[in-house]
Amino acid sequence: MQSKTPYIRIDNVSRDYGAVRALSDLTISIEKHEFIAILGPSGSGKSTLLRLIAGLDQPSTGKIFIEGRDVTDLPPHKRGIGMVFQEFLLFPHRTVRENLAFPLRMTRETPAHIAERLDWVAGVLSLTALLDRYPNQLSGGQQQRVALGRGLIANPTLLLLDEPLANLDRELRQEMEVEIRRYQKQLGIPFVYVTHNQEEALSMSDRIAVINNGRLEALGERQAIYDSPASPFVARFVGRSTRFDGVVEPDGRTVQLSNYAYAMPGISGIPARTQVDVFVKNERFHLAPFVEGEAGIPSKVADVVLRGPFLEYILETDRGERIIAVQSKRNDAAVVGDRVLLTWAAAHAHVFAKGV
Repeated sequence: MQSKTPYIRIDNVSRDYGAVRALSDLTISIEKHEFIAILGPSGSGKSTLLRLIAGLDQPSTGKIFIEGRDVTDLPPHKRGIGMVFQEFLLFPHRTVRENLAFPLRMTRETPAHIAERLDWVAGVLSLTALLDRYPNQLSGGQQQRVALGRGLIANPTLLLLDEPLANLDRELRQEMEVEIRRYQKQLGIPFVYVTHNQEEALSMSDRIAVINNGRLEALGERQAIYDSPASPFVARFVGRSTRFDGVVEPDGRTVQLSNYAYAMPGISGIPARTQVDVFVKNERFHLAPFVEGEAGIPSKVADVVLRGPFLEYILETDRGERIIAVQSKRNDAAVVGDRVLLTWAAAHAHVFAKGV
């Protein structure tokens, strides 16, 4: 049985700039109703990927398909793609109406078609009452909605978003995260969202592609990316984790931490005596009162930081190293100066052979 053709296919794409390889053999398929986040640190290649999809740059090797059509060599205006950038790029001397209509005027659409699309996009984004205002009369969130509307007004086959919330304050950014996800579901077209902010990627996307040094580190549903990292980089980059050095013991089922007298059960699939990295999300730690001889990492509570509904326990181990344990406020029995044992469930540790 022949498999269904994905709506968008980035097929074995690489991009070289002289001797520098910005992207290396990337393959990603995106379905029609999907919101996918491209997540990675600065310089990882994620914006290069967005430019390749948009047609603003050309791959050195590989192909890009949209709805089964090879668009690799097509110019941007023939791909049917909308784009929203980090900077709003609104014309300050034009009204919201004029800013929204600009892409359609550039393609010389009829006044009737422009009016129809304006009514539609203004209704979707709640901009109808703002059409005669100028950008300097709008809030940051309203300007962002206008920028989104300009990307959507030409009825694109997909929308590319390049860190569009980076210049908004935290509260407004969180509001826009909810709104952008709602728009995507309502419109039923794929959104490809580039960001270095894992909170944005986790809150909005259906799937996340993690890119590092031009390579695809992981691709999967957002919960799986967070809970089951596929590589040491993903374990470090997605969520806040603590890394421990360890070695798989001769039984092949236990990891002995190198710096602590603590053996962690439950390992499998890595040969005995292999040196490993162990990653534990900071919110997965468990704190218990110190009892001599009990399993765990003996520590002292050096400080407690309030983070709204959570507490961050700054722990100093008996070896003088610092570890942060995130706990709910319901578990705030420990206070500064208390001796505690730090442990975690085996299922919450992610173990990788060193050098992977």
